Amino acid sequence: MLRWVIRRFHASKFAASAAPSCVRSTAAASSPSPFEFNTQLKHLVKSYRLEEARKVFDEMPHRDEISWTTIISGYVASSDTIEALTLFHTFLFAETLSPDPFLLSLALKACTSSVSLLPHGEAIHALTLKAGTLLSVFVGSSLVDMYSRSKTSAALRVFDEMPFRNVVTWTSAIAALVRAGHCYDALCCFTDMRAAYVPYDSHTYAIALKACADGGFILTGREIHAQAFKEGQENTSFVANALITLYSKFGDLRRALFVFEGMRTRDVASWTTLISTYTQTEKPVDAIAAFVHMLARPNDGSPNDYTYGAVLSACAALADTSIGTQIHAHAARRGFASAASVSNALVTMYARAGLLPAAVAAFREIAAKDLVSWSAVIAAHAQEGLAAESFVLFEDMRQHGGGKSTDYTLASLLSACACAAVLDAGRQAHARALAAGLEAEPMVTSALIAMYAKCGVVNEAVAVFTDVRPVDAVSWTAMITGYAEHGRSLEAIRLFDEMRERKISADRVTFLGVLTACSHAGMVDEGLRYFGAMRESGCEPEKEHYGCVVDMLGRAGRVMEADGMVERIPPGMADEVAWTALLRACEARGEAGWGKKRRGGRLRWSRGVQE
Repeated sequence: MLRWVIRRFHASKFAASAAPSCVRSTAAASSPSPFEFNTQLKHLVKSYRLEEARKVFDEMPHRDEISWTTIISGYVASSDTIEALTLFHTFLFAETLSPDPFLLSLALKACTSSVSLLPHGEAIHALTLKAGTLLSVFVGSSLVDMYSRSKTSAALRVFDEMPFRNVVTWTSAIAALVRAGHCYDALCCFTDMRAAYVPYDSHTYAIALKACADGGFILTGREIHAQAFKEGQENTSFVANALITLYSKFGDLRRALFVFEGMRTRDVASWTTLISTYTQTEKPVDAIAAFVHMLARPNDGSPNDYTYGAVLSACAALADTSIGTQIHAHAARRGFASAASVSNALVTMYARAGLLPAAVAAFREIAAKDLVSWSAVIAAHAQEGLAAESFVLFEDMRQHGGGKSTDYTLASLLSACACAAVLDAGRQAHARALAAGLEAEPMVTSALIAMYAKCGVVNEAVAVFTDVRPVDAVSWTAMITGYAEHGRSLEAIRLFDEMRERKISADRVTFLGVLTACSHAGMVDEGLRYFGAMRESGCEPEKEHYGCVVDMLGRAGRVMEADGMVERIPPGMADEVAWTALLRACEARGEAGWGKKRRGGRLRWSRGVQE
């Protein structure tokens, strides 16, 4: 390929030098002039009428650089890169013209659509070196952008060799570093760009903000936000979308919404980012409402596969298939149901709703199953406690090239083993985690601890916890819960106190674990103290917490206090657990009739409040 392109290029150069300098006569006096042909061609391409444009192009008796550049740009813009490159190679072979920097940059842009086209791009790169057009900013920027997709070092080498760099060149170099995961270096390059007196544009700000989001540099992100605000770039779609992503990644929903509300124009990316933000910050109802608002504003753009995937993830969080199936049907009508992002969300949604057959059906609809797809269907079977089926799917994933095991995949396997209390299979999954070097990943660590605890081998759970020394709340919670469920209450309470000393935030599940430990150990006053500390930690008690405290007070014979705790439970939250605990305490004191009477009165009062 490389030798062929260069050979054709030299042939075209030779033919061009041998051609007569006179202008060729037109075939007929009535035929449109080249200028008129090119004008018509440009109009059709700009109007996205590519088939008509191609017909005009094919009928042109004589084509110049403008003709070829216009038609190739049309195919590049429509993402038909194969046809664009075919035309470019035809140009090199058939014409006596030489490609100018702009045409070369278009051909290089076509090569960015797929890694498989990189050899074509490298051949064109060699052609630019022979032609001496590498000095062009157009060509250099396109080369940096092309190599940034898969060869970061090559992209930076081209960047360093360029004598002149514009905003596109700098932005492409920053993007190359971000794609490679070198977010700090990307921000250094962003700073160097300003030092080189090259002004930032909206794309530059957007990619720098992505570097902050991916690298965890929230303070730098706020500084860049302030800088973009001063330069009037804050409300452009590229920058605003990047800001929403940045703030949502750090859980700052207030700032994310402020940016969204201030946008001058919103597009599908804006709405998709907002919906994803609501979903990630555990506000699925707001995510669905935002999707409905988007549909009511067609001028802002139509939902794409990522939009549907985001809103279906919100439905999955609610385990609500009534809305989810409607959105599924809407996506199917638009032709997005088989897209990976949509199908993966559907698998998760149906699985969480307990509809395993529907989840499996959605999985089978995926044409190109990726790691996320396999992980989702494995998690669906794990949720039902189907350990054997989960392992079969895991092996299928490995055989079909689904990718390397991830923390999510292994955590799903371990969860299945925990649900089924299958210790041998759990140890196999543990061995796979060790082989993959993922044992210390928070999701895997917590799943290992929970699995060993559920299988009754708490000491092995302790060994995992001690070896890994996790710093995440989920793993600490799993260990506290494991201790509590096996009667090792003092160890659970000690670990909870140590967790708070280390400033590791406890969540509702953590508090439920320590309350259970206090209940089993008869440590009522300590349990009440922990229950009171929930709100101080930003955790609102739920019915499980109230039920646990009622049980704890009842076990200690403090029936009146248990009854008072039931009175404190918000209407509609009290369930059978709390009432059963109270009635059991009353029976132990020979006051079962009083307890039943109290329950009947409470139920009548609750109905009156609801009415």
